[in-house]
Amino acid sequence: MNEIDTGFIKASQILPLIHILSVIFLVCAQICVFLIARIFMNLSSKSQADAKDVKFTEILRYMKRYEQFFALFLAIVCVSGFFLADGGGFKFSDPMVKGAIATLWAGAGFILLNFIYMHYKISSLKRALDAGDELEANEHLIIVVKYFIPLNIVVTLICVYLGVTVGEF
Repeated sequence: MNEIDTGFIKASQILPLIHILSVIFLVCAQICVFLIARIFMNLSSKSQADAKDVKFTEILRYMKRYEQFFALFLAIVCVSGFFLADGGGFKFSDPMVKGAIATLWAGAGFILLNFIYMHYKISSLKRALDAGDELEANEHLIIVVKYFIPLNIVVTLICVYLGVTVGEF
């Protein structure tokens, strides 16, 4: 076989692709659920009380899918990032690169902890809806949508910047 045919099955070429695509999907999933929840919250505040049940049902359905996608893509990013960071190459002997990689792992840990707390708040939202307390459910939803999802987006984008910086070394 010539060199071009085997070039597409090397881990050194496929791992960055998987890593970059997973990060793109991770950021897009966060932005989409943020926008969808904000749209539903704005529409239901303008409509009648009957729409509140529909609002919470639809948002919970999207949140469930969001949690599944987020967990999947975060796991893929962490696994592919581990293999990319453990490249054994000469560039990883630079202390600045090691510091950036350690910061990336700290960012990933923060994103994971934030996601766990978001899951707790979404579970609290479900419990409040089951108890019939729409005011408390709305408060849990506002906390998740206005604070924790944007925080995750910002930290993810900072980690993307650090990842690009490490890739440039």
